[in-house]
Order: sequence, then structure tokens, then C-alpha cells
Amino acid sequence: MDLIEPRSLIAEALDCAPESLDPEAALGRHPKWDSFGHLNLMMALERHYGVAITDDTVERYVTLGAVTARFKELRSRT
Repeated sequence: MDLIEPRSLIAEALDCAPESLDPEAALGRHPKWDSFGHLNLMMALERHYGVAITDDTVERYVTLGAVTARFKELRSRT
């Protein structure tokens, strides 16, 4: 599985520079991470990581840290 690094995935989904995503980046804390950006991120998670979009997914992956943790979990399986 060819996984994209979390910061790059989020930046691509939000159409922003990866450098703008600091450790505190989260839904509502980053100028581009609004509800529309979050929807784009959910679709990117599904496409790149194989994460099914559910209510739990939408609520769980709202921070850079949460997406990074999921990335590490998936990478350890490959």
C-alpha cells in the first residue's frame, strides 16, 4: 500500500501548504480546515488509506494528530 504522509494528505485535501499545518492543526483551527475542507479530507482518507467514511470517522479524524495516528497504525500493517 502506497500511503501518503498525513501532513501531505491533509494539505492536498485542504489546498494549502503542508508547512501551514502545525501540530495544533484541526477542524476549525486552520483557515482552510472548515466543513468543506473536512469533507475533502474525509474523501482523501477513504481514497488513500481505505478508511470508510462513517459518522465515527467524521468525528474522530478532526486533528492532524488523529490522522497521523491512523497513518502509523496502517503503516504498521504493511
